[in-house]
Amino acid sequence: MRIAVISDIHGNIEAFATALKDIELQVVDKIISLGDNIGYGADSEAVVQQMIERSIPSVLGNHELACINEKVYKWYVGDVKRSLDYTLSKLSLSSVEYLKGLKVNLSQYLAFFVHGFWPDSVRHYLHQISNFELLHTFKQMKESICFLGHTHRLSLVSHTNGDIQVRPLNPGFVQLDKDKKYIINVGSVGQPRDGDPRTKYVIWDTEKNCLHIRYLDYDNKTAALKIVAAGLPLKYAQVVDQEIKL
Repeated sequence: MRIAVISDIHGNIEAFATALKDIELQVVDKIISLGDNIGYGADSEAVVQQMIERSIPSVLGNHELACINEKVYKWYVGDVKRSLDYTLSKLSLSSVEYLKGLKVNLSQYLAFFVHGFWPDSVRHYLHQISNFELLHTFKQMKESICFLGHTHRLSLVSHTNGDIQVRPLNPGFVQLDKDKKYIINVGSVGQPRDGDPRTKYVIWDTEKNCLHIRYLDYDNKTAALKIVAAGLPLKYAQVVDQEIKL
């Protein structure tokens, strides 16, 4: 089985559309989203409606949680709150109901899927987790792979004899060891934070036990201009297109 794992679309319909077209060309059997499909970008409603129309399973991200949980919403201030308010103003009732139905995690195909960190965090970042905690997590994980997002950066975490190894994931193929466990950060479709504006996602081939890392050019200038036109913070547009200015 070939599974496309996507994350952090963040209301970027141009990036999402490009990723979906590429996924079709790659002939995958399933798509799973790791959450934060909304926020930061100008088209959260369009993204959610595509998720619904295509029946794409997704876990809950911190942006989804903030939109359906008033207590969590109040944690956010400044630019993030501006983005949340804009997103909430655009979401339809059907989209909000969809968000309310999302689970914090999924365990499928002998893999685990969560937004922030295993087993049920939507807010912790992978880079905040100590090596001691990572080793404990690997011991506790029943599945051989945990897919997550949230950092907007691709990386592969494993361990050998108690030593943690972290490596970036560049375009191309990565063969996994059947005797190892992995934590895989699949990056961001719509708001990359690695200095590379391309949309990114991962295909996991369960039979070959390998990853195909996909980096794709798309119409990022249009996506960035729409963020500016919506009155959202400029920095969210500049992540999408570094050349954009007010």
